[in-house]
Amino acid sequence: MAPRPRWHHTVKAAQAEALTAVEIYNSPTWLRPLEGFLVHMHVAWLYLLHAGFDKAGVSYHYRDSKTGRYTKVDGERKSWELQKCVEHRFSSSDPVRKNLELTVQLRNKIEHRYERGMMVAAAGFAQALIINFEDDMVAVFGSNYSVADRVHLPVSLSTFSREGAATLASAQLSLPKRLRDFFIEYRAGLDEDLLNNRAFELRIEIVQKRSPKTQADLAVSFVRLDELTPEEVEAYRSLERVGRVILRDKERDVANFGWMKPSAASAAIQRRLGFRFSHSAEFPKAWKHYQVRPAKDVSVRDKNKTDPQYCRYDDAHNDYLYSQRYVEFVVSKLKEEAVFEKVIGWLPKPL
Repeated sequence: MAPRPRWHHTVKAAQAEALTAVEIYNSPTWLRPLEGFLVHMHVAWLYLLHAGFDKAGVSYHYRDSKTGRYTKVDGERKSWELQKCVEHRFSSSDPVRKNLELTVQLRNKIEHRYERGMMVAAAGFAQALIINFEDDMVAVFGSNYSVADRVHLPVSLSTFSREGAATLASAQLSLPKRLRDFFIEYRAGLDEDLLNNRAFELRIEIVQKRSPKTQADLAVSFVRLDELTPEEVEAYRSLERVGRVILRDKERDVANFGWMKPSAASAAIQRRLGFRFSHSAEFPKAWKHYQVRPAKDVSVRDKNKTDPQYCRYDDAHNDYLYSQRYVEFVVSKLKEEAVFEKVIGWLPKPL
Protein backbone atom coordinates (compact mmCIF):
# COMPACT_ATOMS: atom_id res chain seq x y z
CA MET A 1 0.00 0.00 0.00
CA ALA A 2 1.34 3.43 -0.95
CA PRO A 3 2.39 5.63 1.97
CA ARG A 4 0.02 8.39 3.03
CA PRO A 5 0.99 11.93 1.97
CA ARG A 6 2.39 13.99 4.81
CA TRP A 7 -0.66 16.25 4.88
CA HIS A 8 -3.05 13.30 5.49
CA HIS A 9 -2.66 13.28 9.27
CA THR A 10 -3.12 17.05 9.43
CA VAL A 11 -6.39 16.71 7.52
CA LYS A 12 -7.57 13.97 9.89
CA ALA A 13 -6.75 16.24 12.85
CA ALA A 14 -8.80 19.00 11.20
CA GLN A 15 -11.73 16.60 10.83
CA ALA A 16 -11.52 15.58 14.49
CA GLU A 17 -11.53 19.21 15.64
CA ALA A 18 -14.52 20.07 13.45
CA LEU A 19 -16.54 17.09 14.69
CA THR A 20 -15.71 18.00 18.29
CA ALA A 21 -16.89 21.54 17.60
CA VAL A 22 -20.23 20.32 16.24
CA GLU A 23 -20.67 17.93 19.17
CA ILE A 24 -20.10 20.75 21.65
CA TYR A 25 -22.42 23.16 19.82
CA ASN A 26 -25.28 20.64 19.68
CA SER A 27 -24.89 19.42 23.26
CA PRO A 28 -27.69 20.65 25.57
CA THR A 29 -25.49 20.04 28.64
CA TRP A 30 -22.39 21.94 27.54
CA LEU A 31 -21.99 25.10 29.63
CA ARG A 32 -20.39 27.32 26.95
CA PRO A 33 -21.28 25.75 23.58
CA LEU A 34 -20.63 28.76 21.33
CA GLU A 35 -17.20 29.43 22.79
CA GLY A 36 -16.24 25.74 22.57
CA PHE A 37 -17.53 25.50 19.02
CA LEU A 38 -15.55 28.51 17.82
CA VAL A 39 -12.31 27.46 19.54
CA HIS A 40 -12.37 23.99 17.99
CA MET A 41 -13.55 25.23 14.58
CA HIS A 42 -10.72 27.74 14.39
CA VAL A 43 -8.21 25.01 15.22
CA ALA A 44 -9.87 22.84 12.55
CA TRP A 45 -9.50 25.63 9.99
CA LEU A 46 -5.86 26.17 10.97
CA TYR A 47 -5.06 22.48 10.43
CA LEU A 48 -7.02 22.43 7.17
CA LEU A 49 -5.18 25.45 5.76
CA HIS A 50 -1.79 24.08 6.85
CA ALA A 51 -2.61 20.78 5.13
CA GLY A 52 -3.64 22.66 1.99
CA PHE A 53 -0.38 24.58 1.97
CA ASP A 54 1.53 21.31 2.38
CA LYS A 55 -0.35 19.81 -0.54
CA ALA A 56 0.28 22.86 -2.74
CA GLY A 57 3.94 23.15 -1.74
CA VAL A 58 3.52 26.49 0.04
CA SER A 59 5.87 27.22 2.94
CA TYR A 60 3.84 28.39 5.95
CA HIS A 61 6.60 28.87 8.52
CA TYR A 62 8.14 32.12 9.71
CA ARG A 63 11.70 33.00 8.76
CA ASP A 64 14.12 35.45 10.31
CA SER A 65 14.20 38.56 8.12
CA LYS A 66 17.96 38.90 8.50
CA THR A 67 19.27 35.34 8.28
CA GLY A 68 16.49 33.76 6.24
CA ARG A 69 16.46 30.82 8.65
CA TYR A 70 13.28 29.39 10.10
CA THR A 71 12.08 30.98 13.33
CA LYS A 72 11.86 28.28 15.97
CA VAL A 73 9.94 27.94 19.24
CA ASP A 74 11.07 25.16 21.58
CA GLY A 75 13.07 23.67 18.74
CA GLU A 76 10.11 23.56 16.31
CA ARG A 77 9.57 25.78 13.28
CA LYS A 78 7.00 28.48 14.02
CA SER A 79 3.94 28.03 11.78
CA TRP A 80 1.66 30.78 10.57
CA GLU A 81 -1.28 31.52 12.85
CA LEU A 82 -4.85 31.39 11.55
CA GLN A 83 -5.08 35.06 10.55
CA LYS A 84 -1.94 34.93 8.41
CA CYS A 85 -3.11 31.66 6.80
CA VAL A 86 -6.45 33.26 5.98
CA GLU A 87 -4.77 36.36 4.51
CA HIS A 88 -2.57 34.21 2.29
CA ARG A 89 -5.34 31.88 1.12
CA PHE A 90 -8.33 34.19 0.59
CA SER A 91 -8.76 37.58 -1.03
CA SER A 92 -9.74 40.47 1.24
CA SER A 93 -13.33 40.40 -0.08
CA ASP A 94 -13.86 36.62 0.05
CA PRO A 95 -16.97 35.81 2.16
CA VAL A 96 -15.22 32.76 3.64
CA ARG A 97 -12.45 35.01 4.94
CA LYS A 98 -14.93 37.57 6.26
CA ASN A 99 -16.79 34.83 8.11
CA LEU A 100 -13.58 33.52 9.68
CA GLU A 101 -12.43 36.99 10.71
CA LEU A 102 -15.82 37.84 12.23
CA THR A 103 -16.00 34.61 14.22
CA VAL A 104 -12.46 35.13 15.54
CA GLN A 105 -13.49 38.57 16.79
CA LEU A 106 -16.70 37.09 18.14
CA ARG A 107 -14.79 34.44 20.11
CA ASN A 108 -12.78 37.18 21.80
CA LYS A 109 -15.97 39.07 22.76
CA ILE A 110 -17.98 36.23 24.28
CA GLU A 111 -19.13 36.91 27.81
CA HIS A 112 -20.38 33.80 29.56
CA ARG A 113 -23.46 35.38 31.08
CA TYR A 114 -24.65 36.41 27.59
CA GLU A 115 -23.76 33.11 25.90
CA ARG A 116 -27.37 32.18 25.11
CA GLY A 117 -28.11 35.48 23.40
CA MET A 118 -24.83 35.34 21.48
CA MET A 119 -25.71 31.85 20.21
CA VAL A 120 -28.91 33.20 18.71
CA ALA A 121 -27.25 36.25 17.16
CA ALA A 122 -24.31 34.25 15.81
CA ALA A 123 -26.15 31.12 14.64
CA GLY A 124 -25.90 31.98 10.93
CA PHE A 125 -22.18 32.73 11.17
CA ALA A 126 -21.53 29.48 13.05
CA GLN A 127 -23.45 27.47 10.47
CA ALA A 128 -21.56 29.13 7.61
CA LEU A 129 -18.25 28.44 9.38
CA ILE A 130 -18.77 24.66 9.40
CA ILE A 131 -20.28 24.54 5.88
CA ASN A 132 -17.33 26.53 4.49
CA PHE A 133 -14.97 24.10 6.22
CA GLU A 134 -16.69 21.12 4.58
CA ASP A 135 -16.73 22.81 1.17
CA ASP A 136 -13.04 23.66 1.39
CA MET A 137 -12.13 20.19 2.64
CA VAL A 138 -13.81 18.52 -0.34
CA ALA A 139 -12.54 21.09 -2.87
CA VAL A 140 -8.90 20.68 -1.85
CA PHE A 141 -8.67 17.04 -0.72
CA GLY A 142 -11.63 15.30 -2.36
CA SER A 143 -14.93 13.78 -1.25
CA ASN A 144 -13.19 10.94 0.62
CA TYR A 145 -12.34 13.45 3.34
CA SER A 146 -15.90 14.78 3.72
CA VAL A 147 -17.39 14.78 7.22
CA ALA A 148 -20.94 15.58 6.07
CA ASP A 149 -22.20 12.04 6.63
CA ARG A 150 -21.08 12.19 10.27
CA VAL A 151 -23.00 15.37 11.17
CA HIS A 152 -26.76 15.22 11.63
CA LEU A 153 -29.59 17.72 11.97
CA PRO A 154 -30.08 18.28 15.71
CA VAL A 155 -33.46 17.81 17.35
CA SER A 156 -34.83 21.18 18.44
CA LEU A 157 -37.54 22.40 20.77
CA SER A 158 -37.08 26.16 20.60
CA THR A 159 -37.74 26.41 16.87
CA PHE A 160 -41.11 24.69 16.98
CA SER A 161 -42.76 25.93 20.18
CA ARG A 162 -44.09 29.39 20.92
CA GLU A 163 -42.40 29.42 24.32
CA GLY A 164 -39.07 28.31 22.90
CA ALA A 165 -39.10 30.98 20.21
CA ALA A 166 -39.98 33.62 22.79
CA THR A 167 -37.08 32.49 25.00
CA LEU A 168 -34.64 32.78 22.08
CA ALA A 169 -35.89 36.24 21.18
CA SER A 170 -35.61 37.35 24.81
CA ALA A 171 -32.07 36.01 25.05
CA GLN A 172 -30.99 37.98 21.99
CA LEU A 173 -32.65 41.17 23.22
CA SER A 174 -30.83 40.80 26.54
CA LEU A 175 -27.44 41.34 24.88
CA PRO A 176 -25.79 44.56 26.03
CA LYS A 177 -25.57 47.39 23.51
CA ARG A 178 -21.83 46.90 22.86
CA LEU A 179 -22.43 43.33 21.70
CA ARG A 180 -25.42 44.23 19.54
CA ASP A 181 -23.39 47.08 18.05
CA PHE A 182 -20.59 44.64 17.18
CA PHE A 183 -22.81 42.84 14.65
CA ILE A 184 -24.29 46.08 13.34
CA GLU A 185 -20.92 47.78 12.84
CA TYR A 186 -19.30 44.73 11.25
CA ARG A 187 -22.12 44.38 8.73
CA ALA A 188 -22.16 48.13 8.02
CA GLY A 189 -18.76 48.01 6.35
CA LEU A 190 -19.59 45.14 3.96
CA ASP A 191 -20.99 45.08 0.45
CA GLU A 192 -24.60 43.94 0.03
CA ASP A 193 -23.58 40.97 -2.12
CA LEU A 194 -21.22 39.75 0.57
CA LEU A 195 -23.85 40.18 3.28
CA ASN A 196 -26.24 37.97 1.30
CA ASN A 197 -23.63 35.32 0.57
CA ARG A 198 -24.27 32.07 2.46
CA ALA A 199 -20.51 31.64 2.98
CA PHE A 200 -20.59 34.73 5.21
CA GLU A 201 -23.82 34.05 7.09
CA LEU A 202 -26.34 31.29 6.51
CA ARG A 203 -29.90 32.44 7.19
CA ILE A 204 -32.68 29.88 7.03
CA GLU A 205 -36.31 29.66 8.08
CA ILE A 206 -37.83 26.36 9.17
CA VAL A 207 -41.47 25.93 8.30
CA GLN A 208 -43.52 22.99 9.53
CA LYS A 209 -45.07 20.97 6.72
CA ARG A 210 -48.67 19.91 7.32
CA SER A 211 -49.84 17.06 5.11
CA PRO A 212 -51.31 13.56 5.45
CA LYS A 213 -48.72 10.88 6.19
CA THR A 214 -48.72 8.38 3.33
CA GLN A 215 -46.43 5.82 1.77
CA ALA A 216 -45.45 8.47 -0.76
CA ASP A 217 -44.36 11.00 1.86
CA LEU A 218 -40.83 11.82 0.66
CA ALA A 219 -38.53 14.80 0.84
CA VAL A 220 -38.33 16.69 -2.45
CA SER A 221 -34.87 17.09 -3.96
CA PHE A 222 -33.93 19.54 -6.69
CA VAL A 223 -31.19 18.23 -8.98
CA ARG A 224 -29.80 19.28 -12.34
CA LEU A 225 -30.74 16.84 -15.08
CA ASP A 226 -27.58 17.51 -17.09
CA GLU A 227 -25.42 16.47 -14.11
CA LEU A 228 -26.96 12.98 -13.84
CA THR A 229 -25.77 9.83 -15.59
CA PRO A 230 -28.36 7.83 -17.60
CA GLU A 231 -28.43 5.28 -14.76
CA GLU A 232 -29.11 8.00 -12.17
CA VAL A 233 -31.88 9.48 -14.32
CA GLU A 234 -33.54 6.07 -14.55
CA ALA A 235 -33.18 5.58 -10.77
CA TYR A 236 -34.83 8.94 -10.08
CA ARG A 237 -37.68 8.17 -12.48
CA SER A 238 -38.30 4.82 -10.83
CA LEU A 239 -38.89 6.64 -7.54
CA GLU A 240 -41.92 8.37 -9.05
CA ARG A 241 -43.94 5.27 -8.28
CA VAL A 242 -43.79 6.11 -4.56
CA GLY A 243 -43.04 9.82 -4.55
CA ARG A 244 -42.35 12.89 -6.56
CA VAL A 245 -38.90 13.85 -7.88
CA ILE A 246 -38.39 17.22 -9.53
CA LEU A 247 -35.56 17.68 -12.01
CA ARG A 248 -34.81 21.32 -12.57
CA ASP A 249 -32.05 23.56 -13.85
CA LYS A 250 -31.09 26.02 -11.14
CA GLU A 251 -29.91 29.51 -12.10
CA ARG A 252 -26.52 30.30 -10.62
CA ASP A 253 -25.88 33.34 -8.46
CA VAL A 254 -23.82 35.66 -10.65
CA ALA A 255 -22.68 38.17 -8.04
CA ASN A 256 -19.08 39.19 -8.73
CA PHE A 257 -17.96 39.74 -5.18
CA GLY A 258 -14.75 37.83 -4.37
CA TRP A 259 -14.46 36.30 -7.85
CA MET A 260 -11.74 36.88 -10.46
CA LYS A 261 -11.63 37.44 -14.18
CA PRO A 262 -9.43 35.05 -16.22
CA SER A 263 -6.50 37.49 -16.26
CA ALA A 264 -6.50 37.83 -12.46
CA ALA A 265 -7.04 34.11 -11.85
CA SER A 266 -4.28 33.11 -14.29
CA ALA A 267 -1.90 35.63 -12.70
CA ALA A 268 -2.63 34.16 -9.25
CA ILE A 269 -1.98 30.64 -10.55
CA GLN A 270 1.23 31.76 -12.25
CA ARG A 271 2.54 33.32 -9.03
CA ARG A 272 1.90 30.09 -7.13
CA LEU A 273 3.29 27.71 -9.76
CA GLY A 274 6.39 29.77 -10.53
CA PHE A 275 6.17 29.32 -14.31
CA ARG A 276 4.13 30.83 -17.14
CA PHE A 277 0.37 30.47 -16.97
CA SER A 278 -1.17 33.07 -19.27
CA HIS A 279 -4.90 33.72 -19.53
CA SER A 280 -4.82 33.23 -23.32
CA ALA A 281 -2.82 30.00 -23.56
CA GLU A 282 -2.51 27.77 -20.49
CA PHE A 283 -5.61 29.02 -18.65
CA PRO A 284 -8.18 27.89 -21.29
CA LYS A 285 -6.48 24.50 -21.54
CA ALA A 286 -7.02 23.99 -17.79
CA TRP A 287 -10.70 24.91 -17.61
CA LYS A 288 -11.45 22.78 -20.67
CA HIS A 289 -9.64 19.78 -19.20
CA TYR A 290 -11.30 20.03 -15.79
CA GLN A 291 -14.68 20.98 -17.34
CA VAL A 292 -15.40 23.82 -14.92
CA ARG A 293 -17.39 25.77 -17.54
CA PRO A 294 -19.02 25.17 -20.92
CA ALA A 295 -17.37 25.89 -24.28
CA LYS A 296 -17.57 29.32 -25.85
CA ASP A 297 -20.08 28.37 -28.54
CA VAL A 298 -22.88 27.10 -26.28
CA SER A 299 -26.34 28.62 -26.24
CA VAL A 300 -27.24 31.42 -23.85
CA ARG A 301 -29.36 28.98 -21.84
CA ASP A 302 -26.37 26.70 -21.21
CA LYS A 303 -23.80 29.33 -20.29
CA ASN A 304 -24.56 29.04 -16.58
CA LYS A 305 -23.80 25.30 -16.47
CA THR A 306 -20.55 25.65 -14.56
CA ASP A 307 -18.92 23.93 -11.61
CA PRO A 308 -20.22 26.45 -9.02
CA GLN A 309 -17.36 26.09 -6.54
CA TYR A 310 -14.83 27.04 -9.23
CA CYS A 311 -16.56 29.11 -11.89
CA ARG A 312 -19.69 31.18 -12.45
CA TYR A 313 -21.21 32.94 -15.43
CA ASP A 314 -21.59 36.72 -15.18
CA ASP A 315 -24.68 37.51 -17.21
CA ALA A 316 -24.24 41.28 -16.94
CA HIS A 317 -20.83 41.21 -18.66
CA ASN A 318 -21.23 38.00 -20.67
CA ASP A 319 -18.07 36.41 -19.30
CA TYR A 320 -16.90 33.93 -16.66
CA LEU A 321 -15.44 34.48 -13.21
CA TYR A 322 -13.24 32.14 -11.18
CA SER A 323 -12.92 31.52 -7.44
CA GLN A 324 -9.90 31.36 -5.17
CA ARG A 325 -10.73 27.70 -4.75
CA TYR A 326 -10.21 27.22 -8.46
CA VAL A 327 -6.78 28.82 -8.16
CA GLU A 328 -5.90 26.43 -5.33
CA PHE A 329 -7.32 23.48 -7.28
CA VAL A 330 -5.28 24.20 -10.43
CA VAL A 331 -2.08 24.80 -8.44
CA SER A 332 -2.51 21.50 -6.57
CA LYS A 333 -3.10 19.63 -9.82
CA LEU A 334 -0.44 21.17 -12.07
CA LYS A 335 2.57 21.62 -9.78
CA GLU A 336 4.09 18.38 -11.17
CA GLU A 337 5.65 18.85 -14.63
CA ALA A 338 4.33 15.54 -15.96
CA VAL A 339 0.74 16.39 -15.02
CA PHE A 340 1.15 19.92 -16.38
CA GLU A 341 2.28 18.56 -19.75
CA LYS A 342 -0.57 16.04 -19.87
CA VAL A 343 -3.25 18.65 -19.10
CA ILE A 344 -1.88 21.69 -20.95
CA GLY A 345 -0.13 19.94 -23.83
CA TRP A 346 3.39 21.25 -23.29
CA LEU A 347 5.99 21.42 -20.56
CA PRO A 348 5.98 24.37 -18.14
CA LYS A 349 7.75 27.43 -19.51
CA PRO A 350 9.92 29.64 -17.24
CA LEU A 351 8.81 33.18 -16.50
